[in-house]
Amino acid sequence: MAASSVTYFLKSLHAKANKEIEKGNEIYFNACVVNNNKTHKLLDMEPVDTMTRQINNMVKTEKPEIIKVDLLTENGHWIDGSVCDLRPKSSIQKTQGFQGLGEAEINALVERRFDEKKKDDDFKEMKDIVKDLGKENEELKTRVEELEAENEELERSLESKKQIKYYAGMLGDILESIGIRKDKLRKPLAELMGLDEKEEKKQLPAKEDNSGIVEETETTQEPENHSSQPMSADDQKRIEIITLISQYLNSVDNQLLGELFTIFSAIETDKTLAPECIEYIAKRKDFAE
Repeated sequence: MAASSVTYFLKSLHAKANKEIEKGNEIYFNACVVNNNKTHKLLDMEPVDTMTRQINNMVKTEKPEIIKVDLLTENGHWIDGSVCDLRPKSSIQKTQGFQGLGEAEINALVERRFDEKKKDDDFKEMKDIVKDLGKENEELKTRVEELEAENEELERSLESKKQIKYYAGMLGDILESIGIRKDKLRKPLAELMGLDEKEEKKQLPAKEDNSGIVEETETTQEPENHSSQPMSADDQKRIEIITLISQYLNSVDNQLLGELFTIFSAIETDKTLAPECIEYIAKRKDFAE
């Protein structure tokens, strides 16, 4: 019990001293002990940073009933003070032989009760702060979950658009490699793949080849041929093949269209794959027959 009282007593004194030190003052302390109603001053103008060690040593060697400590400036000006009563409660008796001891004890008790009340108030305030922070944390957690859900939805939408644009770009590259320019493909491909940014998707124009590609190519390229020289048999055959390919691509489902994109892309990268594919198809036909 005594050790606990001394510890709290010293902690309170250091708190008071630190307030003055923060103001730029140098603080010292005096210490008196009381035994058998007799007061003895043992420490005078000692640096406050040695107070804990010296008071604890004094308690061990002197075994005082009461300790009285005063805080002073370097000029000896009294700042504050406190009293620590180490006597068992059952042995504390009122005495007339010690002048002022009753007042000191009362001051120590009042100060102790004041500190306890302040601790209770601080604890209640901290509980309220923790409660408010808990509510705020729940609100932030809910908002984060909502943002994560929105982010996942945006990622799925973006990935879907990337796939569509990838296949559309691949188809454009394949058809461009066989002589059809991309600027003639952009509009019909966008309509085919559902990439038109307008509110209503446009339908492909009704044309004989149903591709939306070949007829525009012919109308933009043929006038030069007619004005200069008639179209050769090879050019006519080339256009007929392109027309058949475009008609077929326009009739297949999306899964098969994607598989054809992959094949065309591989051939575009390595043109030697084309005869190998033809050879493989021929072997499959022979085997089936």
